[in-house]
Amino acid sequence: MPPTTRSRRRITWEKLGERTRLMLQRLNDCILLDEDDLCALVWPEAVSRQARAERLSRWQAEQYIQPIAVPGGRCYQLGRSGARLLREAGFPRIAPVRPVAERVRPGLLLANRFGVSLYEDIQRDLGVSGMGWAIRPFSGSDARGDGLAAIGYDLDGLPASRARTDAYAPEYLGADYTPPPGIGVMRLVVEIDSGSEDARQLAQRARNWRARWDQTAWPPATHTIFLWITDKGFARLEAIWSAWTQHALLPAFFTTVETLSLGTGRLWHPWNPRRITPDRREIWVWYDLSGRPRSLRPWDFEEGRWRFEPPETGLTLDFCRNGREIRVGPGGA
Repeated sequence: MPPTTRSRRRITWEKLGERTRLMLQRLNDCILLDEDDLCALVWPEAVSRQARAERLSRWQAEQYIQPIAVPGGRCYQLGRSGARLLREAGFPRIAPVRPVAERVRPGLLLANRFGVSLYEDIQRDLGVSGMGWAIRPFSGSDARGDGLAAIGYDLDGLPASRARTDAYAPEYLGADYTPPPGIGVMRLVVEIDSGSEDARQLAQRARNWRARWDQTAWPPATHTIFLWITDKGFARLEAIWSAWTQHALLPAFFTTVETLSLGTGRLWHPWNPRRITPDRREIWVWYDLSGRPRSLRPWDFEEGRWRFEPPETGLTLDFCRNGREIRVGPGGA
């Protein structure tokens, strides 16, 4: 029998089990999660489908979560009781309880697919101390990424100590967070492009980011990279790259969903910078402003400093799809 309203009101954050608290925090971070992605965050270890289904049913009965039907599956948002518990526990930002509009669901799910995939990857990297992930949907002309990842890592690539065994570190997202000595924080501002903005709007979005960047005091021991991901192919990526290099000129990597998901299955493994095509060619997932292949792993950077200038050779991202070695200038790729 579902619990009564009176019994639900007696439950406090302190009385919840650790798994339920983790689920509420994760769903609050992500706003809307595909069922498989939610379970990947809540159960890092293997769990039977029956046990998973029983726990999800119980959480729905308690109104901690609410199911949202989407084509091809089911997603979840916070329920009323879940939002109340988070609010009473003092969380500063509470995800909406009202079902998100259908038109924004694909973008949220795509951003969270990236965030969950990245989290799965960094858990296996001993040099990473933890990761925070939160969804920040784009609205109007506001310069705000669709998602934000903050990854703590040992500056020398040595095994890093973790506050939690599952590497969940939401505190890294704080604007005033200062990492301990020997640890750096890489912030990844994720921009998901669905092809809805024209060239003028892309240019304005880039200018807005440039203005915000110039006005922002970034946290100490932190570097920031923008990640542009589009599901509309390389022609669209060219348009994004052109607008960004002309009007923002901020550190950024670019890729397509097609490249990111090549041969990876449900999880994209964005931490792995290379893919093998069906015809056995090796291609890179990420390319920077100058069309050079890049890795998200902070120890893989080969240059002592970033170069933000557009390529002088006329190289464009169109070359990236061919899986060939790319060289820019005398230093190579």
